[in-house]
Amino acid sequence: MTDEQRRQVERTVTGFFQDLGCELTEYAEGHAVVALTLTERHLNNASNLHGGVTASLLDIAMGLCGTWAANPDERRVAITLSMNVNFSATAGLGSRLRAVARCRSAGHKVFMASCDLLDENDRLVGFGEGVFKKGALRRDLP
Repeated sequence: MTDEQRRQVERTVTGFFQDLGCELTEYAEGHAVVALTLTERHLNNASNLHGGVTASLLDIAMGLCGTWAANPDERRVAITLSMNVNFSATAGLGSRLRAVARCRSAGHKVFMASCDLLDENDRLVGFGEGVFKKGALRRDLP
């Protein structure tokens, strides 16, 4: 996938992805990497990464890794059926995080994925697994 195609996909990942300030840095068949630099809005009351942000990064990356298509116009959306999130370390203001997801198994409609959330030093901040359903073509949605 070219950089322009990756940016095209990034523009179609709507809603919370955009609100969080995420970036799609890698995207290939069965693999996606979503990055985020933490700002104050991503922190909890203890000035550490908010658990909801962790879960969102894992969810977004895992959903993308199972819906890759060679032609970005053929990409389907992912519907999360279940997700398990584990928190293993804290991260603070300015940390650069990467959610590295891979598709573990996929059928025609359902796929399973795993994801590691790493900081700029490759320290494991969180990890998770999920089951997702392939939904409508992204181009057919508002």
